[in-house]
Formats: sequence, C-alpha cells, structure tokens
Amino acid sequence: MNVVFIIVDSQRKDMVSVYGNPWMDTPNLDRLASEGIRFERAYTTSPVCTPARGAIFSGMYPQVNGAWCNNTAPSAAIPLMGTIFSHYGYRTGYTGKWHLDGNNYFGDGVPGGGFEPDWWYDGKRYADDIGLEMFKAYRTSKTPEQLREAGFTEDNIWGHRVADRAIDFLETVGSDPFLLVVSFDEPHGPFVAPPEYWEQIDPQDIPKPANYNAPVDDKPLLQRVQREQNGDQPWEKFRERWTRFYACNRYIDREIGRVVDAIDSTHRDDTVIIYTSDHGDMLGAHGLMVKGPMMYEEVANIPFIVRVPSGRADAVSNELISQLDIMPTLLDYAGIDIPETMQGVSFRPVLEQEGVSSRDNLMVCFNRFAINHDQFGSFYPIRCMVDGRYKLVINLLDTDELYDLQQDPGEMINRIEDESLAEVRDRLHDAILDEMDRTRDPFRTPLWGIRPWRKARELFYWGGTNRNPPNGFPFEAKPLEGTF
Repeated sequence: MNVVFIIVDSQRKDMVSVYGNPWMDTPNLDRLASEGIRFERAYTTSPVCTPARGAIFSGMYPQVNGAWCNNTAPSAAIPLMGTIFSHYGYRTGYTGKWHLDGNNYFGDGVPGGGFEPDWWYDGKRYADDIGLEMFKAYRTSKTPEQLREAGFTEDNIWGHRVADRAIDFLETVGSDPFLLVVSFDEPHGPFVAPPEYWEQIDPQDIPKPANYNAPVDDKPLLQRVQREQNGDQPWEKFRERWTRFYACNRYIDREIGRVVDAIDSTHRDDTVIIYTSDHGDMLGAHGLMVKGPMMYEEVANIPFIVRVPSGRADAVSNELISQLDIMPTLLDYAGIDIPETMQGVSFRPVLEQEGVSSRDNLMVCFNRFAINHDQFGSFYPIRCMVDGRYKLVINLLDTDELYDLQQDPGEMINRIEDESLAEVRDRLHDAILDEMDRTRDPFRTPLWGIRPWRKARELFYWGGTNRNPPNGFPFEAKPLEGTF
C-alpha cells in the first residue's frame, strides 16, 4: 500500500467547511472527506510547529525525540519517517515545509528525515528559486496590490510549487511502493495566496465565535497576562485583520485538490491518503492569539481525514486520534513491525471497522515555544489529558484547568476545583502521570502529581528504578545493557 501524507500549518478544524462551518470554502477537502473518514476527535501532540511535526515523523513525544520546541531538531539517533520507509524498500518523497532541522523557520535547504532529495522544497529552496528580493516581498506584502507589484501569480507561490513537485513525484514514481509527504506552509502567515484570493474575502462574512474575547478570570495567570497585553479588540477590527488568513485557507484547498486529482489519476486504487494540520490557532478565542502555552480546542483539536482504497466512505468518527498514532498506523499498513520506541498506537482497526476504538485517552504537551526567544511564556511545561468528553490541563508552574467539552464546548468554565468532577479529574491526573512514566518523559518530576487540589506523588530524591531504553527497529544500533 502506498501512502500520501498531506499536512498544512495552523489550520483549525472549523476552517474546513465539512466540519460544520459552511462559510469556509474548502470543496476539495470536503470531497476527500466524502470519500473517506472524517475524525472529530483528532489532536495535535503539541500546539507548536516543530514539536508537532517531530512527533508525527518520529512517532515519539516531542520531549522524548528531542524536538521539544521550535529551533530544535530530533535527536540524530532517532530514525524518522523517510529513513524508516526507505530502509524497507519504499520510495520516499518530501516536498514543502520541514521545520525540523533546528534552523530558522524556512529551513536550510538540506534534505532531512531520510527522504530522497529530488523533490525536497523547503522555504530555503523556494527563496533561492524566486530570489531574495521577491522572497522579502513574499514575507512582507500586506495587500493584493503589493503582491502584484512584486510579481506574484499562482505559478510562483510556494504552495503551488510544492503541489507541482508532489504531482511530478506521483507521475514518475512508477510501480515502486512509495511514501509521499506534501507539506504546505499555508495557511500559516504570511498568508500568501494569489492576489485575487485576498480580494474575494469580505470581512463582513466572517462569523464571530461564541468564545471570542471570553473571560479568563478563572484561568492560568499566563493567559490573563496575554489577554491583558492583547487588549479586547472589537470584532469588526479583528476580522479585517485576519481576512488574509481565511483567503489563504481557501487557496490552499485548491492546491490540495490538484494533488488529490493526481493521486486519483495515477495511484487511486493502492494509496492511502492522510490529511491533517500540525495545530490550530486561537484567533481571539478567550482573547488569546496564535498557539503555544494553552490547550484549548482551537489549537489542539485538528482536522483529520483519511481515505483508504475500498474503505469506508462519507463516514464520521468520534474515536480519539493522536498525531503520535500516524507512524504506527503507516507501519501497520506497510506490514512493518511496530517497535517499542513508537509511543502511539495504530488506528488501522478504526479505519476498517465502525465502532472500534484504538485508545481511551490521549496526551497533548507543551514545553517552550522556541529556543531563540522568551515570548509565549518562555519555559512553561504543560501536560494535558483528553478522554473525549473531559480535558485536564496540568500547568506545572500555574493554575490547572478542567473542562467538560460536552456541556461547555467553548471551554468557558474552569472546573478544576469542582468536587462533583473530582473522580473524573483524578482519573485523568493518574493517566497523565502514568503516560509520563511510560514514555520516559524527561520532564518528569513529583510536582506533576502534587497539585493544590490533590497529592498523588511523594517528593523523593533517591527513588524509582533505572530502565533500559525500549527496543527500536532492527536496523538501529543496540545500546549496551545495564546502567551506571
């Protein structure tokens, strides 16, 4: 079975119209959902670019694989998706944003992750193609006129050229089994799209979310600080500011459609398509912006669509899916044994049979936004557990949070002190502690278990046991047994 994995950046679930927001114009993603399974309860591993992507391509939590914030890279000792699949005889193509080289946002132009170099097209290679002057305009243009003045048309926008390379791979790969990753930077800022897309969005049409500028009085201090710094922007002013984001979202759906059409014309009957976003964007919910040290649904709950040849069509699943589960699922379809180092689970049974679950809960993490600055809270460790209805957020250095997503989908009311939910809260708390232990979380400390509302751990210095690393793939070097 071949695989095409399509990922975009900063797209919220409600920015795909099939998820219940008909104002959004995403016909190609809607079509893909009608031909496959749309997941309602899929979650990022971390609401920041590099950590989320590192988890996807390694199958390990960000704090375990080494890419625990932006401007870091996974450990060189950890095999990534391209290395793994190429070892087992797959052709491996990657085109588009990478953001896992530990360099700056646009990358260094050097193919990584074990992928073949011919289709590699990160931001550095795009900049080299269009020239530094035009690339500066790409990053700074704010109006359709500025885009036109700089010479931007559909043909020379990053997303279009990424799709071109994906289509070239599909048309030339032949009958070899393959894995293709198509990684669009859009709709992430600078929100560049053909100028006409910017002109098509009327800010008056943008619907106001119910929790826009919602109070954060009972929330963590860091959220209250950000809210105060942002100020309460009037909705009319805010929506005009973000029209380019929504325009770019509409545009990138068209490029995704080009890739899906190419799959259908060349490899439809033997190719799995997985589509998702690395994380979402707050966009003013609770008065907060972008992503980072918060676990609200706007940044954590992501779009996730899967199409399997001859599989279920026009289906909707409420089963929990973590980005950690992508690698184990791909290995499952490829017939490759899933090693102990993989920290997610295969959701192949969920794809093939309605009513089957692959997990009871999942964990979302945050550690730090980036190495190179102290914005977005600096070091602010969070571990969050979701079971489908309830969400517990442990902010290690701040106030904790508990939400009932069924009764309070906008996460307005923090119920961490609500004794009527103490049993639920404590169950999720135990699940966080168990998962941190199971995965050898390097940020483990008894303080995760010692909270104002519960003491589930004891302080200690000499305690616990040393553990040898879990077993990886057969081709990985084996560590010596024992510890010092």
